[in-house]
Amino acid sequence: MTINETLIEKYFSKNLTEVELLEFNKLYKTDENFKQEVDFLKNVQAVAETEDDILFRSQLAAYETEISPKKVVSKSKWLKPISAIAAIFIIAISISFFMNKGINNDRLFTSYFEPSKNVSAPIVRSETNDQLVNEAFITYNEANYENAIALFEQAFDSTKNSELLFYKGNSLLALDKTKEAIEVFKTHLTYSDALTNRTHWYLALAYLKSNQLDKARQELMIFIDSEENFKKTEAKSLLKKLK
Repeated sequence: MTINETLIEKYFSKNLTEVELLEFNKLYKTDENFKQEVDFLKNVQAVAETEDDILFRSQLAAYETEISPKKVVSKSKWLKPISAIAAIFIIAISISFFMNKGINNDRLFTSYFEPSKNVSAPIVRSETNDQLVNEAFITYNEANYENAIALFEQAFDSTKNSELLFYKGNSLLALDKTKEAIEVFKTHLTYSDALTNRTHWYLALAYLKSNQLDKARQELMIFIDSEENFKKTEAKSLLKKLK
């Protein structure tokens, strides 16, 4: 790792000393390549929710050495956040649901489901970062889920990276392909990676949508008992509604 890469890694992990901070600020003002790399990583970090920050930082170091300013993918289109639109949609659906006294599984699902953000791979072009994986995540971030599914399938066959199954399952669920999503999530649970616990949350939602409430409750309880903090409050809230 070069001195510049070390400074960037320490900047995002908030471990810069005063001397290093001065050097970082100097490079940011005078070195265009350094500034471009830092700005790109800031944009990537902004895509993740606050709850995903810890996981993002843990993944950041692994990809740091792969990033070259000359190899960065175009960052304008897919980095536009859609979370605000999704939040407004979810709030509107939630209000509609709570005005209805009866439990409607589809409405419950819609009020809780939002496709996961990409917290696995900063999107860069390099010799060590598989281009097929890169294209899959770009397509996923653009909410082009139909094409993303095909790309994740190809990427998984090529790399055997089990985390790709998590995003494939999310894509299927976003397209209302619930039965297929359930099978993919169940396959992902046979692996152990950084996203395995999160799959219990999305599998619970898939069971909810398919009216398999006993299985949904079971997955929610497994998820709540895990060490995962992601969506823990929502899981407890949903479980209460299903009892």
